[in-house]
Amino acid sequence: MKLVILDGVYPPAEDSWQTARILSWVVKHLAGNSTMLKIVDVGSGSGVLTLTAVSESLKNNVGVWVLAIDHDYLAATNTKLNLVNNNLYEYVDVVSTSTLDAIRDNAHFNIIVSNPPYLPGDWSEDWRIFGGLGGIEIAKRLVNEVCIGNKADIVVLTLSSLSDWEEVIKLLRDCNYKLVVMYSGHYFFEDIITIVFIIS
Repeated sequence: MKLVILDGVYPPAEDSWQTARILSWVVKHLAGNSTMLKIVDVGSGSGVLTLTAVSESLKNNVGVWVLAIDHDYLAATNTKLNLVNNNLYEYVDVVSTSTLDAIRDNAHFNIIVSNPPYLPGDWSEDWRIFGGLGGIEIAKRLVNEVCIGNKADIVVLTLSSLSDWEEVIKLLRDCNYKLVVMYSGHYFFEDIITIVFIIS
């Protein structure tokens, strides 16, 4: 994977690579016998998760289309740049919008993946890392949008132990998603928690 990180875009860190590893596993083991995967990457940033989704699908001889979303135009541009640099742009559409705003209520995908800003704090100070006062405001908005019509078979989401992450799990359970994987890695002052839910 060849990456260029533009100034101002969140550079891939431990949380990015952890989410990418779990996403690779999901595509390989949980996507079933699909011949074509439709995947949404919410908060695509530099494009690491989008590149992982496409690469892993192709490696497993599965067709793939990814919708990469980032509300920051610069990050969406960075995703496009890295797709072009890795010769994978033909498999992806990139849009600059907020969470799932551009998606119809009745749309359905195989996988929705996100490594959203998750640290507790005022997101307006640095929207790349702060997810609101409880650290989960952006994750909650995404989950609420996913739950309208159960937009995905599988949801992969990364959160922090410093946030109210258990509330996000409850929200997904309340709309008929079942937790099948929870992976936690300890980095510096927090645990990074990646959860995988499947629709019941």
